[in-house]
Amino acid sequence: MKPRYGSRVRLFLSVAAALAAVVISCGSEDSDGERGEEMLQRLDRLRSLPYTSVTEDVASRDKMGVTLHTSSASHAGYNLYCSRKAPRAYLMDASGEVVHLWTYPEESQKFWEHVVLLDDGALLVAHKMRSLLKLDWNSDLIWRQKIKAHHDIAVADDGTLYAIVFGIRRYRGLGVRFPTIVHLTGSGMEIGRYDTYERLDEIKEALDPTAFLDTYLDSIVALGGTYDSLQSDIGRIEVYGRETGGMLFDYFHLNSVCILPDTPLGRVDPRFEAGNLLICFRNVNQILIVDPGSGEIVWAWGQGTLEWPHHPTMLENGNVLVFNNGCIREYTSVLELNPVTLEIEWEYGRNPEQRFYSPLKGSAQRLPNGNTLICDADNGRAIEVTQQHEIVWEWFNPETDEDGHRVQVYRMMRYPPEMVEPLLR
Repeated sequence: MKPRYGSRVRLFLSVAAALAAVVISCGSEDSDGERGEEMLQRLDRLRSLPYTSVTEDVASRDKMGVTLHTSSASHAGYNLYCSRKAPRAYLMDASGEVVHLWTYPEESQKFWEHVVLLDDGALLVAHKMRSLLKLDWNSDLIWRQKIKAHHDIAVADDGTLYAIVFGIRRYRGLGVRFPTIVHLTGSGMEIGRYDTYERLDEIKEALDPTAFLDTYLDSIVALGGTYDSLQSDIGRIEVYGRETGGMLFDYFHLNSVCILPDTPLGRVDPRFEAGNLLICFRNVNQILIVDPGSGEIVWAWGQGTLEWPHHPTMLENGNVLVFNNGCIREYTSVLELNPVTLEIEWEYGRNPEQRFYSPLKGSAQRLPNGNTLICDADNGRAIEVTQQHEIVWEWFNPETDEDGHRVQVYRMMRYPPEMVEPLLR
């Protein structure tokens, strides 16, 4: 795979080889020469991937829009997703027809990373690293908060919302990204925040530190190197070149925030009670639950199983659904985890006939009929699968760039007809 898109992440084989002495290798037990060649090929494939907007493949005519729909088994609803090419959001029916479009030309730079549809037809928009918007059904601005929102927005029952905000701090003499969860009123006014930099010591105590930035920095020094020799190691750590020179390290890469619903489990176990926040720290391969009042981490899991995960959510039965990107093993799966026993009770993607690979983005939504809507994001594709792993709906993004490459889709969510159809009328 040729590096086409000027990724900010620089991957160098020499550093990967140095880190191999201090991290768990995921390669085979072949000869050193074979391992080196495999590493070169893998790094070349991944070199251009992080946060690109289009797939590497040219979209074919037979893979445009909905290519499979078993209506008797698929759950009815309307699908919401953003373009990664422009600040637009689409609402699409089961046949692939766009029934509504939001856009806001005044915020034309970059793209909308994530959107949430509200009951009254208003749209919350995370305009990547620029602002948090609320638009009405007709795309007219209701309010705008100029914060560097990205990745996710969660709306509580009381109308308040949580958004992820980008931030940079000096840490061990380096520029490091430390994200913050900002709590806002329904009108966009800040009323609280959870700052990962301020909570760093608590987070270190609660999580498995194997993948922490500190571990890599200390390992580099122990090997006689310096901090500025550390480069990205996909699946473990991410380093960016800065336009002003120097390096920018990404410590946690917080990419998801979910408000726990009321469940039978939450009524008997306070760790999982309604209102707690389920969040995802992609770069340390762990998901955790935070008490938003105290900021205490009450539950954590993932190290050794998750590989740069996305979009954990709690289901009505108290289990946790998570999109496990699998960027080290090079295949993606969706897991349903019992958070008490830590047993995986359902999984899609592990078996070879189910295989797909979305290394850097993606989502999974459990639908009311038990099916799961999976966004194969890096391939610009979405599927709906049954509990028996049968695909009953499949869609390929028809939007392409000027060279015919399919535009990726960060996340797709399905909304019920009884919510959407009155808005359409």
